Amino acid sequence: AVTLDPDTAHPKLILSEDRRCVRLGDRKRPVPDNPQRFDFVVSVLGSEYFTTGCHYWEVYVGEKTKWILGVCSESVSRKGKVTASPANGHWLVRQSRGHEYEALTSPQTSFRLKEPPKCVGIFLDYEAGIISFYNVTDKSHIFTFTHRFSGPLRPFFEPCLHDEGKNIAPLIICSELQKSEESIVPKPEGKGHANGDVSLKVNPSLLPSQDPELFPLQDTIVSWPSDLVPALQGLKAPSF
Repeated sequence: AVTLDPDTAHPKLILSEDRRCVRLGDRKRPVPDNPQRFDFVVSVLGSEYFTTGCHYWEVYVGEKTKWILGVCSESVSRKGKVTASPANGHWLVRQSRGHEYEALTSPQTSFRLKEPPKCVGIFLDYEAGIISFYNVTDKSHIFTFTHRFSGPLRPFFEPCLHDEGKNIAPLIICSELQKSEESIVPKPEGKGHANGDVSLKVNPSLLPSQDPELFPLQDTIVSWPSDLVPALQGLKAPSF
């Protein structure tokens, strides 16, 4: 399961004890200024390093009005202002306001979602060069990046500013028990890879055509069972 790496967290971010939740604090914490830590971009990386295989995780965003999620290269700059783009090792999607979203391409790709997701699914297929985002709430495809990856990749999380008190809730990484009963990918098969995740077989019908460089949302609906259980049913409040 994906967890947060406290050594990469910006000083204003507060992580829960189980390292599954992150929220923005009111002030910077006295933490070591190590080379891995972001000092300008208010974000945190996952502890996992992905160098092969397929991986899937879900993040509960709830009623947040702004957030940034995705994957980045381990080699991205942690110091100073950074322009997020695939060319710089970032594959990220952002909620900017209301039903408006952006894929942080260059230039940015803007689109709207019919229903704002309360939970976002992120799927990475390293060998196929695919990073896909899904709305777990209405079972729809949001966006897909394609890229020829090299080097380790890591999950990326940014809870964003408080937005006048409307965006104070944390981002929460769903545990295995909290994930949807039927996820974007089938249940794991085979033995685990060296980086800790199991091999997953992906139904090709769930992925868009791989001809373009990237894919904005086009009302693509993922075919999931009708009895899908909400991803965060019974979620307990995190302990910060």
